[in-house]
Amino acid sequence: MSWLGRLLRPRGGNEAHTLLKLRVTRFHQLLSSYGSLLSLAEDAAEKQGGGFILDRQYAVALVEKVAELAESVAFDLNVLTSQRNLPFYEQVERLRDELRSLLAETGADTRARPGEAAAPTIPPAALAAALARSPVIYRERGQVACRGVAAGPVCILAHGIEPGAVPQGCVLVADDLLAEHGALESMRKAGAVLLDCSGVGGPAARLARELRIPAILGLGDATSRLSSGAWVTVDADENVVYQGRIAELLDYYHSTHLAAEEEPEYALLRSVRRAAFSLTLAADRAEPALPDCRTIHDLINLAHSLAGDAMAELLTTRRRDAGAEVHLAGAPWCEVHVTRLEHFPGRGGRGNALTAEAPSRPLRAFFEGLGNSRSAVHHVSGLPPVVVVAVATEEHALAALAFPGGFDMLDATAAGAREANSIFCRFAPKGEADPKGARGALAAGVLGRLGFTVVQTGREVSGWIRGLPSAEIEERVCTLGRLRTRLAEHGISGWGSPEAESEVDDFLRSCA
Repeated sequence: MSWLGRLLRPRGGNEAHTLLKLRVTRFHQLLSSYGSLLSLAEDAAEKQGGGFILDRQYAVALVEKVAELAESVAFDLNVLTSQRNLPFYEQVERLRDELRSLLAETGADTRARPGEAAAPTIPPAALAAALARSPVIYRERGQVACRGVAAGPVCILAHGIEPGAVPQGCVLVADDLLAEHGALESMRKAGAVLLDCSGVGGPAARLARELRIPAILGLGDATSRLSSGAWVTVDADENVVYQGRIAELLDYYHSTHLAAEEEPEYALLRSVRRAAFSLTLAADRAEPALPDCRTIHDLINLAHSLAGDAMAELLTTRRRDAGAEVHLAGAPWCEVHVTRLEHFPGRGGRGNALTAEAPSRPLRAFFEGLGNSRSAVHHVSGLPPVVVVAVATEEHALAALAFPGGFDMLDATAAGAREANSIFCRFAPKGEADPKGARGALAAGVLGRLGFTVVQTGREVSGWIRGLPSAEIEERVCTLGRLRTRLAEHGISGWGSPEAESEVDDFLRSCA
C-alpha cells in the first residue's frame, strides 16, 4: 500500500485511541492558555488598583505574553478543527500590531520614574492623633480587593435597597455582589465596598479593581454589625475600617497617594488592559464570528468555544464505537458513555470501559454529583435522556453533556501537585424551554460564588479555576455535577427569574 493509502485509510483500534488522546491533551493545553490569559488579566487589574511601583517594561511584557498565548491558542484550535480556522492567525497578528502600536504611542522615554506627589497638607503627627481617637470597627479582617481610602454613609443592600437606589458616595455593604444582580450599577455609585463573603478572585473584587473603588471582602458580619446611614472611613491601604469620617486621613491620602495615578506607567497599563482584555463580543449574540474579535480576550474566548464544539462533536461521535455505557444510581435521566485513556487493551470491546467506581478522581466526583443530587430530576416521558460522554485518566477527565438545545462541558484535573490542578466548565445559557436564560444566570451565579473566573456571552457561560488542592478540586467538581442536575430542570419545565439571587442561595444550601 502506498504512503498516501496508508494515510487515508480509516483509523481504528489503538490508532484511533491514540488520536483521541492527543486531541484531548491538545484541548487541555488550549484551556491552560485560556486560564493563563485570565490570570494575566487579574494580575494587571490588581496592579491597576494601586499600591505597586510600575515600570513601562511591565506593560511591554504583558503585551508580548498575551500575544503569545493567542498564537498558541490559534495553533491548538486549528489542530483540533483540522485547520478550519486558519484566519485566526491573521487576527492574532493584527491584534498584536495594534497593541504594539499602543506601546509606541507612549514614546520611548516613559521609563519608570517615581510619581511626584504633592506635599502632604496634614502633618503626620496630626494624622496619628486623629487615628488614635477614632474607634476601629475592623482591623486586618477579611481581604483587600482594591486599595484606597474613602468615607461615606453605610448603605446595606440587605435592607431592601434596589441597585439603582444606592446613594452616590456611600460605603456599600452587602453579603455578596454578583455581576448579574446589579453589582456594576451599585458599585459605580459607591465610594467603598465592604462584603461579608466573596474573595479577591470573585466578580465583586474584579469590578472593584476595574472601577478603582476601595474594597474589603470576607468580613463575615458587616451586614449585621454596621448600621445603614452611619458614617465610616475605609482605609483599604491598611485594611482598617474606622467609625465616623476622618477628614485628616482623607486629606492625607489625597495629597500623597493619588498622584501615582497620573504616572505614565499607570496610564499605559490602563490603555493596554482595555485593548487586550475587554470582552466586546455582543452578549446577546449566540454565534459570534472572528470579525467580532476586537481584543485578545475576544479572540481566545471564541477560540476556546469553537474548540469545545469540536471536542463535543468528537466525543459524541466516538461514543457509538468505543464507549461503554455506565449506569448511575439516582440518575435514570442520564445515558453515560465513558472511554478510559490509560491501559487501552485493544480495539473496541468492554475492556475500554470505565465504570463509575474506577479510579478517575475528577470523573468519580462528577458522577457523584450527577447521581446523588438532592434536587434529582426525574425523567419525563417523551424527552430524550441527557447523554454524558467522557474520556478519563486517573487524574483528568473531559466530559460533554448533550441535551435538547445545546451541550455542557467539563474539563478537570485533580493531581497531587496543586499547580497542575484546574477546572474548566461550560454551560449553554438557554435550553429549548428556557427562553429567558434563567439557566445561564443560575450557572454564572453559582460559579461566581465558588470562586471561578466567569465569562458570560450569548453563546455560553464558562468558568475557570486552578491551583487548588485535589480535594478542593473534587469537591467543586461534585458541586458542578449537582449544578448540572439542577440545570436540567430548565430543559424540562423552565423556572425562575434570571435575576433571582435566591435561586443561587437555594442551590448552594442544598449542597451544604
